[in-house]
Amino acid sequence: MTRSTGVTVISVLSLMGSLLTLALGLLVLAVTLFAPSGHISQFPGSPVTFKALIAAASLVYLLPSIWGVATAIGLWRLKNWARISMIVFSVILIFMGAVSGLVMLVMPFPSAPPPAPNPSVMAGIRIVMGGFWLTLLGIGIWWLVFFTRAKVAEQFARPSVAYSEALSLQEVPLINGRVPGQTAVSAGKRPLSITIIAWLLLAGCVFIPMAMVFRVPAAVFTSLVAGRTAFLIYLSFAVAQLCIGIGLLRLKPAARIGAIAYLVFGFVNTAVFYFAPGGHARLLALLESEHSIFPWMRPFQDQAQYQLNFTPPLILGSIVGLVLIAVQLYFLITRKRAFEISSSGPLPGTPS
Repeated sequence: MTRSTGVTVISVLSLMGSLLTLALGLLVLAVTLFAPSGHISQFPGSPVTFKALIAAASLVYLLPSIWGVATAIGLWRLKNWARISMIVFSVILIFMGAVSGLVMLVMPFPSAPPPAPNPSVMAGIRIVMGGFWLTLLGIGIWWLVFFTRAKVAEQFARPSVAYSEALSLQEVPLINGRVPGQTAVSAGKRPLSITIIAWLLLAGCVFIPMAMVFRVPAAVFTSLVAGRTAFLIYLSFAVAQLCIGIGLLRLKPAARIGAIAYLVFGFVNTAVFYFAPGGHARLLALLESEHSIFPWMRPFQDQAQYQLNFTPPLILGSIVGLVLIAVQLYFLITRKRAFEISSSGPLPGTPS
């Protein structure tokens, strides 16, 4: 099928943005690896450890950029997996844009002693940064709406699917509501919402190792767990998301149950950690943990004239995260039928 102008434009823009992000990630990696050790001797700890951690941080740029390049090429070639990838990325973009944009617009800046920036300058910075993130939010909504339209989805339809639809339009006699020779798996086509949830889980388990590398404490209900226990918790999260994500893509009923249980745990765990009594103290402990993760930042923070209050963005992010979990649970609960049809197997006498 002919590629539409909209798909062409988005694929080109995605490729350009991904290549720029890739170049930025490679630049950060190159500067870190080839910087003289003397220039970082002021930081606590081993210079080798510092370089290793910053090199790992460059993956924040490199991994999404590689994903973006592959997706842009797939869009150009009208691959359906690329359309799904863009939908998943748009959901992530909406989440990031909504949280960061609202934080920049509503989070109060603390007062600073002289010489402090002019209030009008600070207001301009707030508007520019908030506008930037809200623009990304708008782009995410645009892509989500665009790639879920029926006319756009038709461009990415596989020939086999198009052929089955053509047979149905020609009023070919159906057996139990199916085209003869059609398997139960094809009849129980995977809902788009389930595909998005699966790829969100799989994308998340790619970044979980970052928390393991930087030794980020794990929040478990009313406690912050560190050390080897936190490492094992993050490892179990990565394994769970990997298994559940693959199972959802295969429409395994057990994966749906596992996903519901996993997301319910995530919802309760997040709600308890942030909003149960003592939540403010836990937030302060979470912020203080950054000193052990990035010890070289302490001198800069101690010498700073004033510090931003990061509690509001963390709370706002947790609220948006809870809403996102609730939406995923809704689709998992209401799309049960697709898993039941897939697990029923092919009809007797039909090819497998």
